Amino acid sequence: MSAATASNIRPAASLLVLRDGARGMEVLLMRRPERGDNDFRSGACVFPGGVLDRGDAEAHALCLGLDDALASQRLGLVAGGLDYFIAALRECFEEVGLLFACRPDGAPIEFAVHADGLKAWRHRLHRGEATLAQLLQDLDWRLDLRETAYFAHWLTPVTRPKRFDTRFFVRLAPQHQQAEPDMGEALELMWLTPDEALDPQRGLKLLNVTQRVLHSLRGFADASSAFAHALALRGVARVFPRPAIGRDGARFVIDSDPAYEEVARLDPDGRGDMRCELVPGDVVQLSARLWRISGNAGNAYLVTDSARSEAVLIDAMPDDAVQAVALQALATMPVRLRIFTRTNDAHATALTAQSPLRLGADCTLRVVAESEAGASVLLVEDGIVFGAAAAGAEWHAPAQGFMRRTWPR
Repeated sequence: MSAATASNIRPAASLLVLRDGARGMEVLLMRRPERGDNDFRSGACVFPGGVLDRGDAEAHALCLGLDDALASQRLGLVAGGLDYFIAALRECFEEVGLLFACRPDGAPIEFAVHADGLKAWRHRLHRGEATLAQLLQDLDWRLDLRETAYFAHWLTPVTRPKRFDTRFFVRLAPQHQQAEPDMGEALELMWLTPDEALDPQRGLKLLNVTQRVLHSLRGFADASSAFAHALALRGVARVFPRPAIGRDGARFVIDSDPAYEEVARLDPDGRGDMRCELVPGDVVQLSARLWRISGNAGNAYLVTDSARSEAVLIDAMPDDAVQAVALQALATMPVRLRIFTRTNDAHATALTAQSPLRLGADCTLRVVAESEAGASVLLVEDGIVFGAAAAGAEWHAPAQGFMRRTWPR
């Protein structure tokens, strides 16, 4: 089953509440309790949020500023988008006591008058004895979605036992309301600038997604600027972290990391055993016919047929001792030809004269482009091009770095 349709994924929503403080723009974080159930979120500092509730749909008619059609369009869904907006605001009320509500005509509410009653409603929602829709109906209020910005979309990696498909929203902190922890899901509240929250000396336990979202909030002069940026966003892409191995051990990569597309291709199920940082001497099998050998100055590639009857070496540098040792251990079959894509020398010309070059019964190399800088060589069966990226290839195996998809995007 694909990562996007796995049965253990639960839809969720989270709210970034922003305000201006003496040290700059601050965001509200809450510390979750320590639990003994191996929950990776145990003790973490997170934004208010949680899973969607069946009762959230009951509040559709009690929202001001958005209907389900427009909410779904913003989230890229066919239907049900309004549930995410409602869940984000409901969780914020339950966990930290901030309620984004107004009168049916959009007029503000004097929340201080209703403080005791709202505490009682908050407890009832926590215990599952009431829904947000019932609160709004009883008080004749509306959930105010007029200034709610859609900011980010993250899917929990496959290595986690609990997985969430989470939409993140942004609101400016409501006036005349005081955030208070519920002492259940939220044990402590913190208003911090993004830099303060990310400071290692503070020692906060931050999930990967929380760190990344905090990084995206850095640099804004004030809360209004950050909110205006979030409100203008369109086409928010889903971020799906993938486990991989870095120089210092296991880590996650996202689509902005150079290794992401290669990791996704070679490890679609999330085993976490693919490298996301190249180390000289590493050998990685990129397909049934192709290996990459990292060197001190760049990549070499070994191409062979499935029977391993013969091979071609691409861009193997004879003066790179680390790469040479790795190649000697790998290339147990006869090497028919050595070619170089980086310069238009005799090696590239030799392949051009033989193009297409066939290895065994199921491996074909073809020169697809030439210039003064060198040649682009296509591994036809796998759609992988070496040298410069060229039309007709789906993947580019560069002289340095990781494979990247060239088409389709």
